[in-house]
Amino acid sequence: MTCMVNSTALAVKNEANSNITLIEEIDLVSNGKCGATDEDGHQKIVVDYGGELIWTSYEQNLIFSGTFWGALVTVLPSMFFIERFSPRHVLQIAVAVYIVITVITPFLATNFGYFAVFIARVGMGLGEGFIIPTNNAIIGNWFPSSEKSTALSIFTLGNQIASAGGSPVVAAICASELGWAATFYFAGIFATIWSIIWFFTASSHPSKVKMMTKKEREYLLENVVKKVHKSKKSSSVPYAKILTSSAFLAQLQCQFFVNLIMTLFQIYLPAYFKEVLHLGVIANGTFTSIPNIFNMIFKIVWGIGIDKCKEKKILTSYGGAFSLLLLAFFVDCSNPTTALFIFCLMYCSMGTFVSGFYTSLLSLAPQYTATMSAISMFCAMIGRLSTPAFASILRKEGTASEWQNIFVGLALAHIISGSIFLFFGSGDLQDWAKTEDQDTELTEKEKLKAVEDGVVEEEDVRIERIATLVKEDSLCL
Repeated sequence: MTCMVNSTALAVKNEANSNITLIEEIDLVSNGKCGATDEDGHQKIVVDYGGELIWTSYEQNLIFSGTFWGALVTVLPSMFFIERFSPRHVLQIAVAVYIVITVITPFLATNFGYFAVFIARVGMGLGEGFIIPTNNAIIGNWFPSSEKSTALSIFTLGNQIASAGGSPVVAAICASELGWAATFYFAGIFATIWSIIWFFTASSHPSKVKMMTKKEREYLLENVVKKVHKSKKSSSVPYAKILTSSAFLAQLQCQFFVNLIMTLFQIYLPAYFKEVLHLGVIANGTFTSIPNIFNMIFKIVWGIGIDKCKEKKILTSYGGAFSLLLLAFFVDCSNPTTALFIFCLMYCSMGTFVSGFYTSLLSLAPQYTATMSAISMFCAMIGRLSTPAFASILRKEGTASEWQNIFVGLALAHIISGSIFLFFGSGDLQDWAKTEDQDTELTEKEKLKAVEDGVVEEEDVRIERIATLVKEDSLCL
């Protein structure tokens, strides 16, 4: 978006009735002039990456919200399809929707305007609603519970790799003669290559794989594919107790605020680097990339370390809030390196979320995890959908003072949310969720036969994979 929009024309449009003088500045930093003013106090620094579209902040926010509206529609029904069809094929179709819309986006933007792009993004969101559930369904089928944190940390590295490796590439393309439209075409090409590889190599379940050793198959059947008879399933879900549980409500509010905060940085971080730090396009891509590298490394180390711990307790951190306050009061375009250092610290703190409040959901009521996970994921989607609205209220022209208000607001949300979870959250089995263990253990031969015949349902796997819906996803972490 920072490459697509003509910042100079947009600034002229926004300030048409004022006496502000525009200065176009595309250097690494604007020589320390952070919003410097002339004798009349009417001077504004505008960084322009050579875009051609004159889209207001409202129109940009509407486009950003498109995928969230679409995903909100399909995220809950997606489990119906995953239970009845191969997650591998569901994911393939969802990515195909991504590819088509990505490739046609430049044509829609230049010929039909922002609203056509918004509609296309809604269609992309319909596919995105299937991405996270199918990804996590495969995790649930392939990894035992003792390896879940490590698996999630590694499995979701694509998000950090996309930002760490993709941002500099996109910046280079934007700065080249190819222009911003080429980024969409390159993304479509790479996604098509991925789809071909996925089609011939991926498997939804270890029982579907022919090239596997007997030892590995037995290990997975023993540690992952635990069965229960259909007749033993719980007949009712105590919705009243779930929705009035203080521990569960504390987890829900964390889901909302954390998704709002992290989505804002994923979408608007390049805009901050452009509007406040006055970075050039190449420097912008580099600055966007480096914090994600720190997040990627720290997340792997932390995930493995948590899995090695015998006692997994809920971890609460105010590191994110502290970093946000530093950004609000101690950073401007005269010290971009300081900003980069603070962002690296903040992204490291984000790496602990997998083993933080996310894990509490798996412990509150294991037999109702599927239902609770769906509710929690819905709250997460509401948080993401609220991000463009929150940004549009505080960010009108992208000034440093507006961004300061955004950071302070996010820091307060971080502190309030963390405090609520600290007092009311829990990682223990709730009293209302305690039931007698009715599971029926099967022998290895019975398990293997059950998988082949489809006689029994993979209840534990189903619960685990739905539970992981609330963990890191393609948008935020």
